[in-house]
Amino acid sequence: MKKLLPALLVMTASGANATDLSTIYEQAASNDAQIAAARATREANGYNVAIARGAILPQAQASYSTTKYKADGESASVVEFINTGSATPRSYDSEYTGQQFQITASQTLFNLNSWYTYQAARSADSGYAAQLQLSEQELLLRTAQAYFDVLRAAENLATAEAEEKAVKRSLEQTQQRYEVGLIAITDVQEAQATYDLTNVNLLTMQANLDVSYEALEALTGQRYDDISPLKSDVTMAMPVPAAVSEWVDSGLNKYAGIVMAQSAKESARLQRNATRANHLPTVSLQASYTLGDSAPSYTSYPTDANSRTIGLNISVPLLAGGSMYAQSMQSASNLAVADYQLESQRRTVKQNVRSLYRQLQTAVQNIDARRQSITSAETALKATQTGYEVGTRNIVEVLDAQRQLFSAQSLYANARFDYIINLLNLKFYAGTLNENDIMVLNSWLQPS
Repeated sequence: MKKLLPALLVMTASGANATDLSTIYEQAASNDAQIAAARATREANGYNVAIARGAILPQAQASYSTTKYKADGESASVVEFINTGSATPRSYDSEYTGQQFQITASQTLFNLNSWYTYQAARSADSGYAAQLQLSEQELLLRTAQAYFDVLRAAENLATAEAEEKAVKRSLEQTQQRYEVGLIAITDVQEAQATYDLTNVNLLTMQANLDVSYEALEALTGQRYDDISPLKSDVTMAMPVPAAVSEWVDSGLNKYAGIVMAQSAKESARLQRNATRANHLPTVSLQASYTLGDSAPSYTSYPTDANSRTIGLNISVPLLAGGSMYAQSMQSASNLAVADYQLESQRRTVKQNVRSLYRQLQTAVQNIDARRQSITSAETALKATQTGYEVGTRNIVEVLDAQRQLFSAQSLYANARFDYIINLLNLKFYAGTLNENDIMVLNSWLQPS
């Protein structure tokens, strides 16, 4: 396991070697396997347009062949037979190697299937670009999530360490009071039980911090000993614009998932048109040039032969066993699927944006309330400890008051982290999340 630094030090001051969020994001952008795969996929899919365009551009090919001819037999002269009434058979034996070189070219003049297929590929390419954008925004989210998960775990560990220290001190005081006969053994047992539970919680928080560091390492391929903590005086207010409807509109227009679904629908529509065009005739211009030898025979010698051809080819499909009709119906169904998926994306964006906006409202209110609850819990603990010293309160009440204070501190810290993650997710579904948001968050951290 990673050697853990004292959590309180991590939360109060950043060491000289602390790594900030911006640095970790840059390392993740260069080393994360998921974003590397997304970029490679985008590059591979980008060639689909060129592949589809090739069907409507000129085509040309060259071929070369060599053939060995060998013939032998007997033949009689027709002229001799006419003149004399008979002909003497003569034997022949010939052997020859012929060569031929040919260039053919064609240009599609009318083929709606190829044209719509090309247009469908162009539309799909826009979706692939949006898919890469979505992956890049997801990397921003994953990096921020992993970073603040470390800070969250460190905050929880700091609280657990402080609680363990306070409970241990209470246990020692209780044992001393028991030894002089001021309290019963049950108070000591209560304090011991609470300390044991606190110690177990401390071990869990230590493990959680180690696991969160491992998750951060998985993004970048590098290990970290310390990261910059969140400032204590960061103002966390509602984002601009203030109206949730504007966030919803932004998501419906900019969210990469919706852009992908729109491109997929348009591509499916064009592909449907392409399959319907299979029933239409196709027209192409074809030309060829051939340079070679004609084959010899027993009556002739091999000769050079050159030929040039140019023509118009018209092809009309008549019957394909029903396959073209099935392809047309299949493409129509695929278009319906794409339409439903687009509507699903729109509903998801609306729901997520409204939910996250509401959670942000709650988080802003919680942060203020949690900060006040810490002050109240501190006051309550002091009063309970004073009562315990004069004999009006027991150890259970003191331990409960301590637990309330540390719980308030933990909830306050977690409310701040929840605000940050919800804010990023809101911008993600609104389609506005970008690297500038990482820079803003980086300014909220204590400088190294």
